[in-house]
Amino acid sequence: MDPAGGLAFAVGLITLGAVIHYVKKQVASGSIQRNSAIGIRTKATMSSDNAWEAGHAAAAPLLTATYLTAYAAGAITAAITVAAKLSDIEKPAAIAIPVAGIAAVLALLSVSAVKANSAARTAGHTGT
Repeated sequence: MDPAGGLAFAVGLITLGAVIHYVKKQVASGSIQRNSAIGIRTKATMSSDNAWEAGHAAAAPLLTATYLTAYAAGAITAAITVAAKLSDIEKPAAIAIPVAGIAAVLALLSVSAVKANSAARTAGHTGT
């Protein structure tokens, strides 16, 4: 993998993890209320403040796994990139790490959204 490309993947994954981490923390603390720009925005989570809070609370553990996955994949990608550059050995299979990391982050975000949507629907039906 080209060192510049490897480092771009690494920085991108770490940045993505940081954004997810920040938004999760801000929503959990109540700093980010229901809005049309940031957070898990499905029809159910946007239906009320209670649904917004319930959805994000339900997704919180998965969001933690998501940003930790992004951090880990970014760090591993950076380490592999530096090691490959220092050893002057071409490792075309090294691209699998950042690609797998991105795929895992997207999968976890999707599952988080489904879980948030389900919890928000339940909160909307129970009136809590």
